[in-house]
Amino acid sequence: MVRIRDPLHGTVVLSDLEERLLDTPQMQRLRGIRQLAMAHLVYPGANHTRFEHSIGALHLADRMCHELLLPEGKAKKVRAAALLHDIGHVAFSHEAEAVLEKHLGNHEKIGEKMILSGNIADILATEFQPAEIARLASTPLGQIITSDIGADRMDYLLRDSHYTGVAYGVIDADRICSTVGLDSKGLYATERGLPAAESLLVARFTMFSTVYLHKTVRIASRMLQQSISLAIGDGTLPPKDALQLNDAEMLMLLQRSSKGREFARRLMERRLFKKAHSLPLSSLKVSPSKAEKLLSEKCGCPVLIDIPRLSLSTQVRLDCEGKKSLLSNGSEIVASLERIEKSRLEAIVMCDGKNAAKVSAAAKRLLSS
Repeated sequence: MVRIRDPLHGTVVLSDLEERLLDTPQMQRLRGIRQLAMAHLVYPGANHTRFEHSIGALHLADRMCHELLLPEGKAKKVRAAALLHDIGHVAFSHEAEAVLEKHLGNHEKIGEKMILSGNIADILATEFQPAEIARLASTPLGQIITSDIGADRMDYLLRDSHYTGVAYGVIDADRICSTVGLDSKGLYATERGLPAAESLLVARFTMFSTVYLHKTVRIASRMLQQSISLAIGDGTLPPKDALQLNDAEMLMLLQRSSKGREFARRLMERRLFKKAHSLPLSSLKVSPSKAEKLLSEKCGCPVLIDIPRLSLSTQVRLDCEGKKSLLSNGSEIVASLERIEKSRLEAIVMCDGKNAAKVSAAAKRLLSS
């Protein structure tokens, strides 16, 4: 066994098999992939990685397995799947995936392929069928990791809050782990754990508005996506190569792109675009790509538009007096959060600061008509 000291959870103990998985090149690559992609440009402490998050997710998944009294064999499978759950992420995680998904598939599909063949499959095969681990997320047992009140969500909220210095993400993980249930449909919250589950979803909502959807974070992320798109277009970044890169390596590669290098250099030097205009998503009547092209041509400068892709809608079930229904049906707090989120989502129009005034005026005329 190996013992790892985690700043959130204390000592995390890994088995010999888990240690061997952790030492694979695929897992070690995650040391160079920030959990929050471009958020470090706003929150300087947000340099934590997918590697440490994977260890934390394993720890919390194990806690749930213990509380649910799962047999040792099932618990080992859940632990292995939790450790490997982010292995398919490309550099810059979800931000780059928004561009690369059409070429490579999402990180879940990429991760499944990585687990089913090669050295990871060989290591897993000493104790499991690799397919059991690769596809655990699509089973009720896998919801211990993937549920909106599961190990993945809990660890990233706690970890993101800790490293950004934003206190909104602090949740009662102990209470959640000890008050969930598991049936043939997956994980659910029990009535005695309702306040803790509500608190987690409130924390997630406030972290969305404060960190994940912070205006400047969104601007930096959209500039990154544009650089990646242009680099793919000019052949500098073959999509499959992205599976081997970490954040620093991808950013260096983007700077060699004839078309995408200007955006990459701006990110390196933190010369970010400025918000020129914003509007509710429901008011955007033209496709973002078409609006970008029209505004760029009209204003004679690059104009980008960001559309938020995160969602607070939840499928968590609540067991109240033996009857299970969606948590949003049994909690006015959760139902309110989902309504508020829809009213707050907005598209952001951005450009170089010196052109902000004319882009703002043009965007108001174009996007309101």
